[in-house]
Amino acid sequence: MANHSTSTVTLSSSFHMPVIGLGTSFSTTSDAPDPIEVENTVKIALQLGYRHIDCAPVYQNEVAVGQGIKASGVPRKDLFITSKLWNTEHDPKDVESAVDQTLRDLGTDYVDLYLVHWPQSYVKMTPYTLFPEDENGNPMTVDIPIAATWQAMEALVAAGKARSIGVSNFFQPQIEELLLTAKIHPAVNQIPATPYRPKTDRVEWCRSKNIHVTAWGPLTIDRATQYNVAADPAAQKIASSINITPAQLVLNWSIQRGTSVIPKSSHEERLRSNLAVVELSPEIMAQVDQLEILV
Repeated sequence: MANHSTSTVTLSSSFHMPVIGLGTSFSTTSDAPDPIEVENTVKIALQLGYRHIDCAPVYQNEVAVGQGIKASGVPRKDLFITSKLWNTEHDPKDVESAVDQTLRDLGTDYVDLYLVHWPQSYVKMTPYTLFPEDENGNPMTVDIPIAATWQAMEALVAAGKARSIGVSNFFQPQIEELLLTAKIHPAVNQIPATPYRPKTDRVEWCRSKNIHVTAWGPLTIDRATQYNVAADPAAQKIASSINITPAQLVLNWSIQRGTSVIPKSSHEERLRSNLAVVELSPEIMAQVDQLEILV
């Protein structure tokens, strides 16, 4: 069976991004990611043919990801690495130092794609914490105009530290505000999108603005319970009718609708299986569309 390891989409920045990548927000049995597990997973994924690795400082494992990349033996020029600007780093004076830390951790001179992880800006505390909270446990936010943050993001392109820039978890009004002053338009908006909650309006609007959509959590139905497509009887029934797995069904549905995907797994066989190219018929695509949860 063919695989998606060489399938790419051309971004508005003219760079080519693989349509499937490895998500690295791994769930482990401990509070902090196991660096050995992370390193090994990244190494195996790259050796299997993955060429896109999706990272973020908030996952607290970019050093291990970088070690996995090095251990894989795959040349840097053959890779597409995405990372993200965390919410505490939106002040323009903090943006470059944030990407510099990511570059050191990953062991690279540049990232292929750098995203504003969330539209919300957090207060930067001393001592530092990723999730600053007030005495009531509420996130401590600060008003930093997206125009100011985005100007600093654009400077990273000029400095050669990021080849493309984009956003993550942004809604249409937030992107419209950004576009009012942007000199470089976002190449990507990374959002949670599945057949169960396909975000069709947002996907189509982004497409109309030449902003590519990457689906994160493409195999998750309910994040709170970690309910996955593999356990869904409806997805199982459709997948079994054409002799593929529910994960292969949903990933190929996502790619055929024009989005890219960044599934995560630390199991070698699932990593291999998730790469499979399956051409879904219009009838099967329509059946998957019917999985949408109308809420």
